[in-house]
Amino acid sequence: MLAIAASVLLIGCGGERAAQDETGAAGEYNTLGGGPPGGTLIVLADREPDQLNPLTFSSTPAYQAVHLMFRSLAVRDSTLSGYRPDLAQSWQLEGDSTVVLNLRNDVFWHDGTKVSAEDVVFTIERQRDQATASPRRADVIAVESVTARDSFTVAVKLNRTGLYSVNALLEVVPVPKHLLESYSPAELRNAPFGRNPVGNGFYRFGSWTAGQSLTMLVDPNKPDGRAAIERIIMRFLPDINAAMTELLTGNGDLIPKLPANQRQRLAQSRDAKVYNGPRVRPAWIAWNTSRPPFDDARVRRALLMAIDRETVVKAMFGDIGEVAETVIPSALREHTASVRPIPYDTAGARRLLAEAGWRDTNGDGILDRNGRPFRFDVEFISSDVMRQDVLVSIQSMLRRIGVDLAPRAYESSTWVSHLREGSFSGSFWGWGWGPGVAGPNAEMVFHSRSIPPAGPNFARYRNERVDQLIDTILIVTDTTRARPLWAELEQIVTDEVPYTPIYLDPELFGVHARFRNVKFRGIEWNEDVPYWYIDPADRLPRDRR
Repeated sequence: MLAIAASVLLIGCGGERAAQDETGAAGEYNTLGGGPPGGTLIVLADREPDQLNPLTFSSTPAYQAVHLMFRSLAVRDSTLSGYRPDLAQSWQLEGDSTVVLNLRNDVFWHDGTKVSAEDVVFTIERQRDQATASPRRADVIAVESVTARDSFTVAVKLNRTGLYSVNALLEVVPVPKHLLESYSPAELRNAPFGRNPVGNGFYRFGSWTAGQSLTMLVDPNKPDGRAAIERIIMRFLPDINAAMTELLTGNGDLIPKLPANQRQRLAQSRDAKVYNGPRVRPAWIAWNTSRPPFDDARVRRALLMAIDRETVVKAMFGDIGEVAETVIPSALREHTASVRPIPYDTAGARRLLAEAGWRDTNGDGILDRNGRPFRFDVEFISSDVMRQDVLVSIQSMLRRIGVDLAPRAYESSTWVSHLREGSFSGSFWGWGWGPGVAGPNAEMVFHSRSIPPAGPNFARYRNERVDQLIDTILIVTDTTRARPLWAELEQIVTDEVPYTPIYLDPELFGVHARFRNVKFRGIEWNEDVPYWYIDPADRLPRDRR
């Protein structure tokens, strides 16, 4: 058996690096961040989780809560490219195609049942089952079989053993078999567990009041150290002005997606601080390429050519703004600097649309074809004011070339259902690339096998060459050989525009000033919150409840 250090079997922005000790600041307390236990963190979330089942959730708030209440097989280290042990204390490659996971033997589900290899086997089997319709099926698509060798050893046979495939496997979040095995794969999405989960992570589920809040309580018995903050409350507050008021008056503690136009207001306050994370989340418009006229790459390209992204970004974000030139962020090692982005060219956009048969035949200023005006909606989540403002700006730009775009706001669950069902023309959202799993990420959003219900390729994009490139990328072990494959992939997707990249999310966070050891290594706040703490002298009355 070839032993592989838990921190080395990886690929990502920083290449192969050793995992680092990430216990946070040194201190006299037995907490992850070294600070005194106690206190409450009130997160002012802009929307509610769709559900809390690790197999089937599909929203960002759910991701954040799930990763506080459940342990994954491994977690990203401080480089965001490597992995360090979590539920799996080590892993080895046996032969050419089998990954052996050695699990901790001291982790319990929050109902008191010990976590075992059977839970991991059950989770992987359900996650790769198409009937489950897991948004993270791509993480285990390379699994050929999975078996429990004993209570704490799992053997996973892969049909491809590229580093991306192993990294993706390590991101699996096991669920308790004894609570979910009575449900068929198709029933898992609607199982009561999604509203009342039993996890094994830093925090245990407390309560969920629909439309109001989700409460998580610290697990004080976590064998490798507890989080300092006693209680996390996610309040669902879609109005950013109300969230700002709550933060500045001490009734809230964290705004996860701080709009750039509110940054200065917080920076001037003694009661709050502004932090930023890495920029690996392009905000893009996904076009439904199965629906005319967005099935025509000329049309999609023309729409992007008509958008002055520099002006949009400058107006919305000022000096901190950054245009997303392509669909792969420049911070990732998989990005190729020589890829040719689509330029701002309104004359070229008009020519492409004319070539596709769109002309203003009745002189009303809107292009038409076969008697049908070029008029469509682009959907976004109603709580996302920034996306709305960007779409209004884009709306006026497209009107200049005779295209009528209407921004259309929907409540989160309705917006997600439209993506899954394909009942939309354009949808504005952001994709957070995982530095260590860029290959599976590309598979999720660009590969034809990830078209819903099989995965989150919501653009319904199909390109045989793109599929071939991704399939090769996923098995390549030599990063030098992978580089030209990534370059070709990025250029094709840039040219065919199934997704129109607009800007890179600035990843701003507003945090109450009483919190210590605050960091944001990634784009999700849950990654570092277990290391935060509040000094007793700084605690508010609500911290002592």
